[in-house]
Amino acid sequence: MTLEERLHYCKICTSRQMDQATGIVCSLTSAKPTFEDTCSDFQADEKQIEYYKNRKEAEEREASETGGFFEPEKKGLQKGVLGGLAMMAIAVVWFVLGWQAGYIYYYPPILFIIGLVGLIKGIAQGNLSGKS
Repeated sequence: MTLEERLHYCKICTSRQMDQATGIVCSLTSAKPTFEDTCSDFQADEKQIEYYKNRKEAEEREASETGGFFEPEKKGLQKGVLGGLAMMAIAVVWFVLGWQAGYIYYYPPILFIIGLVGLIKGIAQGNLSGKS
């Protein structure tokens, strides 16, 4: 078990203590944890467990609300044929302007393919300008 894995236990133990120089230490030994599988002195701090659980749920909720890294592309795909065409146009302009400036960006071809998928999907679903 690594030190980082041990510290996860220490963060939710009632015997934790914060040392300005070294970070979280055991209040019983005033040192970093050295146990292998389990700590014989571990006592769960229910408030800390609840805190970390609520924090994780809030982060997951925020990530699902913001949509993540490809949120603009997902919105473009929802716009059907017009969204696909718009993404393809943006990709072509971006690529050509970058090329003329002496740069080759890797993302415009990816965006073009995403736009092409949106175009084909929109045509197949009869979705010309967005979900109805």
